Amino acid sequence: MNTERKLEKTRGHWESTGVESLKDQNLRHLEIQRIVIALQKHIGSNRTRRLADFGCGDGYDTIKFSSAAYETVGFDYSEEMLSRATSRSTPAVSFRRLDLISGEISESFSAAVSKRFLINLGDWDLQSKSLTKISRVLEIGSIFCLLECFHDGLSELNRCRQELGLSNLSEPFHNAYLDLSRTLKSLEKYFEILEISDFSTYYFLTRCVSERMTGSDPYQYDQAMREIAESSDLLGGQGIGPQKLICLRKR
Repeated sequence: MNTERKLEKTRGHWESTGVESLKDQNLRHLEIQRIVIALQKHIGSNRTRRLADFGCGDGYDTIKFSSAAYETVGFDYSEEMLSRATSRSTPAVSFRRLDLISGEISESFSAAVSKRFLINLGDWDLQSKSLTKISRVLEIGSIFCLLECFHDGLSELNRCRQELGLSNLSEPFHNAYLDLSRTLKSLEKYFEILEISDFSTYYFLTRCVSERMTGSDPYQYDQAMREIAESSDLLGGQGIGPQKLICLRKR
């Protein structure tokens, strides 16, 4: 599928009534928790001036991140998602439409979050250009929490599944997963990499152990598996599962 066709299908997906930011709500909870902790750790006890959430979706996550800043702006290109997000607006949190492929950002920020946003931009050329646009509006010393999906982690997850006799998982049709080494090389032009973490424990428990045990209903133990991963992240850093959180500081 060429990039234009992929972008068309992706936009159609996010404008669908009832579309969900992430069907796995336990994983979404873990993502939010991990980013909130990272913001607290790297920004410190005082709130930052202005935080941007690129690809804010329905705004639920944005509200959670907003505790780290005096002012927060969520950006998204989906009218459907923004219609939900605006209902969450507060005096300190606003939402705006932005197509980062064709548009530019005309304001500056002292922190940013981007969660599973770049994978919706079709191909690496557009993804890397969007990263550059984000870097330009971040002030020196800004913290940027980038959570994305990578081919590398999906391959490792599928290796684990194969050892248990399970079939391979593939990336969703509307996504374009990134290559980790290429992404890090691009980020290092603008940022200092502070830390990289993953969700290996949760992915192994839910996509391997739980599915192998239950078969017919592989998600029935997801909440329990999430609680286990939260209490003891034994496999953290093993690279199992596509999601990785990369914490950065603008040079």
